[in-house]
Amino acid sequence: MKWKELDSKTVYKNDFFSIKRSKCQKPDGNIVEEYYSIDRADAAIIAAFTPEKELILIKQYRHPVKAIDLELPAGYINPDETDMAIAAERELMEETGYQTDPLIKLAENYSSAGIMTNKVHFFIGLNAKKVQEQNLDPHENIEVSIIPWKYIQKLLQNGAIKDLGSSNGILLAKDYLESA
Repeated sequence: MKWKELDSKTVYKNDFFSIKRSKCQKPDGNIVEEYYSIDRADAAIIAAFTPEKELILIKQYRHPVKAIDLELPAGYINPDETDMAIAAERELMEETGYQTDPLIKLAENYSSAGIMTNKVHFFIGLNAKKVQEQNLDPHENIEVSIIPWKYIQKLLQNGAIKDLGSSNGILLAKDYLESA
């Protein structure tokens, strides 16, 4: 079932990702001449709740889909960060200014296993409190939205939350809250 990589070459690279072209042999002997994959850093997605059971969401413009998206706070893990929870705490603080009780890791999944190499690490944080102003990257323009948990399911169902990682993170948080 596993393919044998015969050759590979990075064909494009920037600060956010690189694209690799591979030549592979499948177990049946057939050769795949050009298979492209995207190497990206792992990411963290955080479902953070206030003491009043409100979920912290962010709104930001997403140029690839030309839309303002409602999402869970998230971001890339820096190359020097080995503790995913600390990286997730950093992202939550930068994007929202909120800090939670220690984050609990819920799961990790591949971002899109057919084309990307990275994993997404999902966390839940409780008792979130605002402790500072946002500290956004130069390319970020993020608005924080605090929404009561009882409305979140409807936002998923009516398509107000379209980001797959956010949807997955919300469903993982729901499972965690229901089992706690």
